[in-house]
Amino acid sequence: MNNTIVAPATPVLKSAISILRLSGLNCIDVANRFLHIENPKPRYAYRTSFYINDKELDDVVAIYYKAPRSYTGEDMLEIFFHGNPIIVEKAIEALVDYGCSFASPGEFTKRAFLNGKMTLDEASSVELLINANTEKAVENALNMLKGRFSSFIEELRKEFIRIIANIEADIEFGYEDIEPLDVNEIKKEINNLICRLEEFYKKLKEQSYLYDGIKIAIVGKPNVGKSSLFNTLLQKRRAIVSDIPGTTRDYIEDRLEINGFPVKLVDTAGIRKTDDPIEKEGINIAIEHMKEAHVVLFMVDGSKELEEEDYFIYDIVKNLNTLVVLNKSDLGINSKTLDFFKDNAIIISIRNQENVEHLKNKVLHMLDLAEDGIYVSKRNKFLVAKALGSLKEAVLQDKTEVMMLYIREALDYLEEILGLITDENVLDEIFSTFCIGK
Repeated sequence: MNNTIVAPATPVLKSAISILRLSGLNCIDVANRFLHIENPKPRYAYRTSFYINDKELDDVVAIYYKAPRSYTGEDMLEIFFHGNPIIVEKAIEALVDYGCSFASPGEFTKRAFLNGKMTLDEASSVELLINANTEKAVENALNMLKGRFSSFIEELRKEFIRIIANIEADIEFGYEDIEPLDVNEIKKEINNLICRLEEFYKKLKEQSYLYDGIKIAIVGKPNVGKSSLFNTLLQKRRAIVSDIPGTTRDYIEDRLEINGFPVKLVDTAGIRKTDDPIEKEGINIAIEHMKEAHVVLFMVDGSKELEEEDYFIYDIVKNLNTLVVLNKSDLGINSKTLDFFKDNAIIISIRNQENVEHLKNKVLHMLDLAEDGIYVSKRNKFLVAKALGSLKEAVLQDKTEVMMLYIREALDYLEEILGLITDENVLDEIFSTFCIGK
């Protein structure tokens, strides 16, 4: 990391201001060469010009940050240009010619992590904060950046280290006139850690739902109210509603928000037997969307007995994450239809707006999102589960030497979360999804 990197910290578009960010050993040299500032004072805004071969390119403001009191932990320089892409591109070209390297995606944050300015989990949350599409997602990312997750992991890590140190001391000095450790006391401590980690694990939720969104597919035979439900959930007239079967021949999708979660809602073609090749293709696409969806809303006309098409669709969706929606309760619910689905259906009336909010909450319950929690990556949730499993193995042992091996294993999983044990491929994967200049 001895090279000095440069990248735009703002989009290269016509705007009021464009910011170039540099990090590395040569920031003071750059300030001297291009800004004509010798020995810049840290955290001081200089009004100056940016020069290329002593020819003025732009009137700028520049701020120098001295290591380690900077975002990356290295010397940094931020230069504020007028927001013209031609100016910014010329400045980058000149800096690269001088010996700076163009930063790869996420390289500034990666350097911050490698220089101990933040944990790996906190570094990952920077990208989440930038790309969050809902207020709930922003709030979670900010909490993660402030260490809501990593601080608890660090606290447990210290407890693991303390227990390991006690066991090691007992093994090393056990032959001396020192009272040996009580195995039952150690197991009591481990059980306490297991309880704390289990309670914490229950709060962990899959962050992909919060940041990538939930996909919901509405399926059913024609004329059961799919498009009406689609419009109701969106709170706008997006799909054509008609009594004529086959009105929706292709899928329609739109986005909404349910309790802070971004949702991609898909209204599919009514599934029925047909000789129309266009309608057949729409039905095939509908089946594809069912298989891709996190939740399938299988709509049925609850006021009537089930028909052959209902049974056919149910055979497709019953092994998916499906919520059966019995619509048209305003016309009365058919007892045979209700008995067939038993307790696995929700009864609604789109016409009367009955139970629509309950339907939204039911969807969140199906994904374990109804209660608030800490939204983390699959990787981090997996590592917490692995640490918990190792502790449970440790408490089953009677020999402290074997017990210690399992606690060390659990410690390794926690240190992997914090980035204290890292694989370069994992780091590359995490930071490659960042934007340039962050």
